[in-house]
Amino acid sequence: MTLSTHNTYPSVEALTIAFAEWLGELVASKDSFSIALSGGRTPIYLFDYLVSHYRDKIDWQKIKFYWGDERCVPPDHTDSNYRAAHEHLLAPLAIPAENIFRIQGEQDPAEEAQRYAQVLRDTLPMTGGIPQVDLVLLGMGADGHTASLFPNRLDLLPSTQICEAVEHPESGQPRVTFTMELINHAQCVAFIVTGADKAEKVRIITRGEKNSKLYPASYVNPRSGQLYWFFDQAAHPQP
Repeated sequence: MTLSTHNTYPSVEALTIAFAEWLGELVASKDSFSIALSGGRTPIYLFDYLVSHYRDKIDWQKIKFYWGDERCVPPDHTDSNYRAAHEHLLAPLAIPAENIFRIQGEQDPAEEAQRYAQVLRDTLPMTGGIPQVDLVLLGMGADGHTASLFPNRLDLLPSTQICEAVEHPESGQPRVTFTMELINHAQCVAFIVTGADKAEKVRIITRGEKNSKLYPASYVNPRSGQLYWFFDQAAHPQP
């Protein structure tokens, strides 16, 4: 299927169907595949759809799974991005443990950021001294954050590290996140953004308005040139 940079669908359901088809084609085009999953509510609907409609259409055994960020909680905690993916995608598809590379949220955040960076170096191809993920899947918050890169920490965006330990600006919850350097080194990056609460920041970022650089999501610009946004109508209203 042919995509443009900005792709808007009438509903979350229509978006999910289109994204799943695109993902299936992308995975099929490679002998092996790596994906960094995102957290939040939106991917859960996608995970459930992939399990019910793409169980036999995608060669899941050739995919390595990573996470673009994680809340620093145990893997069975309700806040864990890993737990959501495990329950809704990995376990139902019987993904082998050796293909799953989770951020260990139960560990010290700074130490885990370093450990996970080494995991990425050890298990992904290196290009230009940086691990390269085939597909980084991102969401965007109503505040314009992506992964766990928040507007109050724009100072982290130039980081040359692979992963960083950060804190949520309101709750103070510690997290581990991919850096923008790592995200922009990916072979392909895809945003899934849904909901009317995102519409203002979507407009500012996609139009490149002068205040767009206040929001970390606007800095996502992979060197490969392969950046795709998947919106529902609420997040990106069409005339």
